[in-house]
Order: sequence, then C-alpha cells, then structure tokens
Amino acid sequence: ACIGFFVALFRLSHLKNHDLAGACPPHLPLSRCFNRKFACENLGILQGQKVPIGDAILELPPSHAKAVRSLADRGMKTQLEELLDDLGSLKEVFAPVVELRAGYTLLIGERGIIPRLIREVNEVVRACGSLTDDAVLSVVDLTDRIEQIAMLKHKVEKWRAADFDTKLFQGRLGLNPGINTDNSMGLSKLRNTLEIATCLDGRLSNEALIQHIYKTPTRTSFAALDHHARVLREVLESEKSGYEAYSTLVQLDREAWMNRSGDHLDELVTRNQQALDNGETLQSWLDYVRLREQVEALGISRLADAVENSKIDIEQVEGAYQAGMFDVLAREILREDPELGRFSGHSQEAIQDKFKEYDNKLKQLQCEQIAWKIDQNTIPFGNMAARVSERTERVLLEHECGKKTRHIPIRQLLQRAGNALVALKPCFMMGPMSVAQYLPPGTIAFDLVVMDEASQIKPQDALGAVARGAQLVVVGDPKQLPPTSFFDRIIDDGEEDPTGIEESESILDATLPMFPARRLRWHYRSQHESLIAFSNHSFYESDLVLFPSPHKQTDDYGIHYSRIPRGCFVNRKNLEEAKIISEAVREHFRHRPHETIGVVAMSAEQRQHIERAIETLSKDDPVFQEWLDKDAMRRESLFVKNLENVQGDERDVIFISMTYGPPEPGAKVYQRFGPINSDVGWRRLNVLFTRSKKRMHIFSSMGSDDVVVTPTSKRGVQALREFLSYCETGILHRTERYTGRGPDSDFEISVMAALRDRGFECIPQVGVAGFFIDVAVIDPGNPGRYLMGIECDGATYHSAKSARDRDRLRQMILERLGWRIRRIWSTDWFKNPQGELAPIIRELHELKSPGVPGERDHESAVEKIEEIIEEAEFKEAQIDTFAFDEGGLKERLLRFDREVIRLEVPDTPDNKRLLRPAMLEALLEFTPTSKVEFLEVIPPYIRQATEAAEGRYLEQIFDIINASVENA
Repeated sequence: ACIGFFVALFRLSHLKNHDLAGACPPHLPLSRCFNRKFACENLGILQGQKVPIGDAILELPPSHAKAVRSLADRGMKTQLEELLDDLGSLKEVFAPVVELRAGYTLLIGERGIIPRLIREVNEVVRACGSLTDDAVLSVVDLTDRIEQIAMLKHKVEKWRAADFDTKLFQGRLGLNPGINTDNSMGLSKLRNTLEIATCLDGRLSNEALIQHIYKTPTRTSFAALDHHARVLREVLESEKSGYEAYSTLVQLDREAWMNRSGDHLDELVTRNQQALDNGETLQSWLDYVRLREQVEALGISRLADAVENSKIDIEQVEGAYQAGMFDVLAREILREDPELGRFSGHSQEAIQDKFKEYDNKLKQLQCEQIAWKIDQNTIPFGNMAARVSERTERVLLEHECGKKTRHIPIRQLLQRAGNALVALKPCFMMGPMSVAQYLPPGTIAFDLVVMDEASQIKPQDALGAVARGAQLVVVGDPKQLPPTSFFDRIIDDGEEDPTGIEESESILDATLPMFPARRLRWHYRSQHESLIAFSNHSFYESDLVLFPSPHKQTDDYGIHYSRIPRGCFVNRKNLEEAKIISEAVREHFRHRPHETIGVVAMSAEQRQHIERAIETLSKDDPVFQEWLDKDAMRRESLFVKNLENVQGDERDVIFISMTYGPPEPGAKVYQRFGPINSDVGWRRLNVLFTRSKKRMHIFSSMGSDDVVVTPTSKRGVQALREFLSYCETGILHRTERYTGRGPDSDFEISVMAALRDRGFECIPQVGVAGFFIDVAVIDPGNPGRYLMGIECDGATYHSAKSARDRDRLRQMILERLGWRIRRIWSTDWFKNPQGELAPIIRELHELKSPGVPGERDHESAVEKIEEIIEEAEFKEAQIDTFAFDEGGLKERLLRFDREVIRLEVPDTPDNKRLLRPAMLEALLEFTPTSKVEFLEVIPPYIRQATEAAEGRYLEQIFDIINASVENA
C-alpha cells in the first residue's frame, strides 16, 4: 500500500505547470484546488482500497509534494516498479508460502518473510552437498539435477526388480548398478551379445550357420568362425579381382549372372562350372558384344536393351526395328517439310468448315444471280389494241391476270404471249404430251431440254420436245420400267390375270447408243444399305456407291421377311396376305405414326383387296380411322399401289404383298407370276425393291424353293427367286457388317487397337459398295448399331475427285443417315496419339447405350408383325376345327359358340349373344362371307342387339360360312 501511495505521488509530481494553471493558486492547499474530476483524469479512477490513498494524497501539504517530486527526479519511481516486479516473481517461485500472498505481511526486518525464506533456502542448498559445488549453478539447474537423480533411482529399482542378468544371462554379465561400481565389462558383454543377436535375426540368411551359433555359442566356435571368415574374405577378394578382369573383357552383367543362383553358392558354382565346360560359346558371346557395340553406335541401343530385358521377343525384333526406322524417317520428313510439320488437324477442320460455309453460300448466290439476270430481261410490251383478241405479250398477260374467269386457252396464250412468258419464266416444266399440245411449233425455242424419268417416255412422244431445243439432256434409269400403254394390247399368260401392257423402247434406250453417257453412281435414298444391295448386285453390276448405315443389326432398318403359312393365291388375290397387311398397317400407325408408309401388291386385284381390308378394319376401329384421316393430310400419306404404277414413289416403310402362292395350303405353286414373266419383268422388280427409305417388309405365301428356275426362265423369275432367297437367309443383313476388307493402313490398325484397349470393339471398312468407312465403333450396350464412324484420311479420303465430294457431300450424306463422323489426321496421331484419342473416348462414353446388350425397352415392328401372323395362324387353325367338322353349318356355328365364344366371354346375357337364335337364323338364311355383306343383309335391329364384345368373332364366323359354302 505504501509503495502504491508513493507511485501515485510520483505521477502527481510529474504534472506540468500548464496542467495546473488556473486550477490552484500557490498559497491554497491541494484539497481546495483539485476537485475529484481533475484527480480522476490525471491520477486514474480510484476505487475500493485506493480511495483513502487518493484522499491522503490530496490532503498533503505543498512541501511534501515537492519532496516527492525530488524523489521522482532521482528515479525512485523506477526502483519502486522493479521492486514490485521482483515481489511478483517471489510469489510465483514460492507459491506454497501463504504469508507471501497476504496483502499486509512484512517483507523485511527480523519478522519479515523474505529473510526467513533466505534462511530456509540456504539450509536446503547445504543439504544437497556435492550437487551445489558449481558456483554459477542456478536454482532451476539444481532442480533439473534433482529430477534426473530421482528418475535414475526409479530405473535402478526397476532393473533390480526385473533381475535380467539372472533370468536372461545366468548372472554372466555381473551388472550391479550403484555408486563406485565398475560395470564396463558387463556392458561390453551385453553390447556384443546384442550385436550378435541382431546379426542372427536380420542379416544372416544361412539357416545352418544360425543354428550352429545358437547351439554352440562358445569362444572356440566363434574363433573358428572368425578363421573361416578371414579365409572366405581372401577368396572373395580373389574372385572379385578375377571377375572384374573377366567382366571388362566380355562386358558381363553381374546382376543378370547372379539372378539365377541368388545367394546359394552351390548354384553359383554349378553355373560357373557350366560356363567353363562350354567355353566354345564364349566366342559367340564376344561376337554378340561386338554387334551390340555396333548397335549402340547406330543409336538403337534401346532395342538391344528391350531384347536383353525380355520386354520383346526375338521374333518381334525386325518389326520393332522397322518401327524405329520408320519413326526416324517420319521425323526426318517432318523436319524437311516444314508445312507438313506444322500441319494441324484442328486448323484443317476449320478450313473445311469454312469451305462448307462458302460452298453453301455459293449455291445460294448462284440462285440469286440467276434470278437477278432474269429480272434484267426486257419483257416485250406487245400490242396495246382496243380489242382483246388483238393484244399480245405483256399487255395480254396483264389483262389475263386481272380476270377471274373465262381465260383464253393455254395454247393460244403461249402463241400470243410466248416471248413475254419466256422473259418472265424462262424455265418451263411440262410433260411430252403437254409440249405437243400447248406449244405450237416454231413459237418458242429453248436453249436446253432436260427429260427426267426418260425410261418411261416413248421416242415418238419425246420428239416434239427434242425439236424445240438447241441442246438435249436425257435423264433416266434404263434398269427401271419401260414405257407402258394400258389397253393397247392384252397379254394372257394362262392364269386369268390379264394385264393391259405394251412394252416398247424409250427415248432413253434410243439415245444411249448415240450420245455420251454418264452414270450418277451415288445412291443416298436408302438409309440402310441392304435396301439397295440386292438391286445393286443383280441389276447395276455392283457399280453404285452405297453409303453404309450406322444401324447394322436392327428391326427398324433394312429388309425383313415374314412367311404367311396359310396364304393362298385364288382368283388373282391373296386374302390372307391382305388381312395381315391391313393389321400391320394399323399397328404401324399405332406405334410409328411419324414414319411414312406405302403398300405395294403384285396385281391390281390384290391392291383393291388390301384397300378393302384396310377400309373394313378402319370402320370397326374409329381410332384407326382417325389415324388414317390425319395421315391423309401429310405430303407423303399412305398409298396402296400395284407393281405397275409405283415408280417414282418412295416412303420410309414399304410393305410388299408378294401375292402369289399355292392355291391352297400345302399345294404346289403355279409358275405364273403375271408381268414378272415378261422380258422386262426384272425391271418391275427393280422398281419395287427400291421404294423404301428405312425399312421394307415382305409378306410372302411362298418361299424361294417354290419358284422354279430353268435355263429358259425369264430374268424376272430368276430375280424373284434370288430375292426371296436373300430374304430367307438374311445375307443382305450380313453384307453390311463384314465386307471382307481389311484396314487400309497400319494407321487404321493402330487406331482400332487403341480403341479396343479402351473397351470399344471396331470393324474396319464398313460398307457394301463404292464407299467404306475406315473404322466403325460398335456400341457395347447395343451391338446392333454403330456409335461412331472414324475417318483416317486413307484411300477413301484421298480418292475423292473434288473437294466438294470429299469435304462436304459425303459427310453430309453420312450424317443424314445417322452417322456421327469424326476424323483423325495421321500427322496428329503420329505426334500425339493420346491427345487425339481422349476426346473421342469421352464422346463414345457419352453416346454408348446404358443398357445390357440384348435388352430393349420396346417391341419392334417386326416382332409385332410376327405376333399378328401367329395370331392369324391360331385363328385359322381354330376355324379349321369347325369349318371341316361333320354336320351342317348350324351345328358348326353352335359348336363354335359353345367351345370358343362362351368360354372367352362368359358374362354376356343370352339375349345379346352373337349366335343367339335370331342371329343364327339370319346367318343361315343369308350366309354373309364378309363384313360388307353382313351389314347389307342382316337387319339392323338384330345387329344392334348384339353385345359389342362379341363383335370380334365375326371374321371367324365368316370364315366358317365361307368354308362351308365352298365345301358344299
């Protein structure tokens, strides 16, 4: 408290004069001048026990304050603060002394706490004896020594309690911890023993030597071992010097020589002896060493290292050498040709993209240029007469455009305003007969006449158009239908199937031998190559260029074949085929309404029957009728045509009714196939087989074996048999997968190997004819399709005749077919194969199917058609059971009602059943054999009283009635 009082005085004494100015006159005591606020601001807040001190300071006379100021000037404040710090340190060191922590304990004097502590510390230090001989030893160091002595004492007691010397060493060590005891001998024995034990446990591998030391650990034994070790060391030194001399001579690899024998002397001796016994081979080894030096001098030492380390087999040396040489040569080429060295696939692809953009813009600009040139034409004004009949050219056209009715005939308009029409619209699109009808000779002359579908134009019909042009281009396919005139002549081939046709030469046939011809070989309508593969092989001498499909095995693309077991060709039609095709059309609209569809029959009668079957089905199914109505609004709606008038049409899906078949199930097929038997029947088949873009489904009541081919058979009959054989065997499906062609280059082999290592199987040179994709990657989750096609700038790329074909058109067609095309440039692959492969691998993982191979989430169209055929077959077999049963028609219908209808529909009331007495009587009276007859002859009140659920059995009832009528 006194020290605190003096510190406060010292703080007060250091106040500046200006701090006191105006606050206290010199003759007044401090208590009258300083208020508590001033004291608090300058002396700090005084609270608790400090308040009396503050009051005492304020009551001091000025003389005392001056004395305090004098002490402060002499550094008394600093001494007092140091004293306070030392007192705090004493409290920490002597924390157990309670008096030292008390606030009013005397520090000095006879009864002071500090003198007492000094006396007690001296007594303790004197008790430590020799530990305190060091004059500079601090109390902290002394404390550390005392703690070490205590720890040592604990360890000695632990040693004596364990008695290791007696238990482990039988008292041989003689260790006795204590003061003035010499244990150096025992410690030396212990260290030696531990060193030997460590050697035996971790360093020695000779088990016999280890056991010998364990059994006889005597001085004599160790002396003998020491002697043997010195002798062995001398021998090893001699062996080492000899080895170094020998290895220098033959360049011996010590590690390789010792590997086989390891650390076994016997095996090493045997190996050395074997070398000595076969000294004649040393010369061969020396020859190898000299050759290896030559190899190193040539810079291909890595090849020798690979052989010596068994990284490659000796049979692979030549290939590895060639690979190394080719690598060196390739790098040399890149150095000699800076442009090739700087080639970048990304830059090249950017150039290709620019070319595609400019090429498309060029086409557009050319169209605009043509339109601009036409717009610059001067349109003849013509005669502006008062009478309309005397007006011509532009005046006449403007007059006719302003009229709504009573236009002048087209021939007269072309005669009077022909020049104005040519100036406005210089391109006329007309048929040959229209040219003769509307263009009077000598009125309009054309610079160029182009005839399309020329195979169907007769020369005499084309002559008028040819005479009106300065140049002629005839376009057509001589492999398709020739000109046909109906009702000019009737051919009866003996099967009562009259087909009014006249086959004659076309303008195309007439001009082919006379003028230069060029074949347009690219075929890109078919989205699966099997759709055109048969025609290409049989009719075009495999000369067409077919683009492969990315869908190699799928029911959604290609050719599919369904045999109709009970189909019969009777009265120039096949009722069973027509019925199944109508059901297939309905299923198509149910599941694939986005695909356009067409149906083709072999005869006009079959076409009509298919149309009636679809119409009948739609009347019973309002939803189907809605689908048909919606489809009729499309540009490419459903059509049902016969063989003669289908040329020029195309659809996504084509159903073909082969129509012909046996007259009854199991009978022989008559060899009469209508127009196919003619000389150009094969051209009709060619038209038929090339109408589909995605899928073609053939419905046939006969097989290829039912078509008999003889040396005198027409080409059409032969083609029909071959086509049915292809459909049955599926060869067309396999041609697109395995072409028999290997990779074009080692570059493609390298790409395929890299992809295969990443889990993607590949097929080289996928295609059918004329065009092949270098590498096609199979989808691991759906082996029926290809994930990607990879072009490797091989033969297909550099054989293109133009940049447009090579860089735009071919890839555009492939992508339209569904391919995803990627290109790897050989220079990029050589420089950085992994960098080129990585983005392709990432994309393949994104594209691959997630499912397990073979799994599908929906039923295919082909499977659905097979279900329709199986269901029809089941119903026919069911009908046979009743149609040919003994008894009359009534008994057959009653049995059908009892064994089929009532079992499948048991809840129908008797008065609403289909074959109730009233309906049965009407059926027996009128015997309707079709839905149309049923609606015509059966009274409405009888029909309307029938349960709708039993209406589905009408067709089977008609079949029973029809069979009974025929049998009768």
